[in-house]
Amino acid sequence: MSDQNSTILAGIDGGGTGCRVAIADADRNILGTAKGGPANPTYTPQQARDNILAAIDAARLDAGLDQAAIKSARAYVGLAGIRNDADAEFIAEILPFKQAKVVEDRATTVTGALAGGDGAVAAIGTGSFVARSTGDTTNYVGGWGFRLGDQASGAWLGHNLLKQVILCADGVDPHSDLTRETLVKYDNNPHTVYEFSNGATPAEFGELAPLVVTAANKGDPVATGLMREGADYIVKALNTLGYRPDEPLCLTGGLGPHYANFLPASFARQVVMPKGSALDGALLLASMMGDAS
Repeated sequence: MSDQNSTILAGIDGGGTGCRVAIADADRNILGTAKGGPANPTYTPQQARDNILAAIDAARLDAGLDQAAIKSARAYVGLAGIRNDADAEFIAEILPFKQAKVVEDRATTVTGALAGGDGAVAAIGTGSFVARSTGDTTNYVGGWGFRLGDQASGAWLGHNLLKQVILCADGVDPHSDLTRETLVKYDNNPHTVYEFSNGATPAEFGELAPLVVTAANKGDPVATGLMREGADYIVKALNTLGYRPDEPLCLTGGLGPHYANFLPASFARQVVMPKGSALDGALLLASMMGDAS
């Protein structure tokens, strides 16, 4: 193995919507990147493996590296849905790297956002979790997946939007512009909503979240209520973790930043831009891995 190959790092970030791969040198200078399909092994395990492998190879080609360089690399992989050693091994066993650590994406997200420093992170994408780091300790709330949690997430917003659409269609609650617009997407037929919801994945529910965000920014009462409910959960989770209002707060993920306008002022004024992404966190953690014997 050449010295050049021994310095290759790989970072992988994956969830219910897609995965991203970055290949870098020992100083974390990016050599190549790629995006792939959904990579949460909880819902589509074989698809997750296939998508990760395809994205790794695309990143390798983007970096102009041969297979030997990839086989020499140290990789850190953060994926939604990794909750035990068996899940981690299911992914790790197919990876082409010399060393690979597979963990839940919470660790890579927090590491990237805070760059190893102190503070709190509310990571709100297709799924969700909230974390607080102080010193060498990071504690978490959430991350239990769509069926048990993921409050404030894209999947949660989309699912709750459709629940409200049905209440409106039944005449229990009055329609808003958002619920009418959403029902039109399903041919103005509540039974079509029913059929979709019975088979929808978290990612498919999450595709409705931008409708909620856009409508909330226009003052739609249903959308505003959903965003406020999500923000209330973020506050409760932060308080549970002992968050202090003088600590930095990063809102990450595709939806996280959209909650800033719905948080209480004491929390909103502490919001700062993340120092990096989950992919940056994966690369930083990969750079800290020791050489295998």
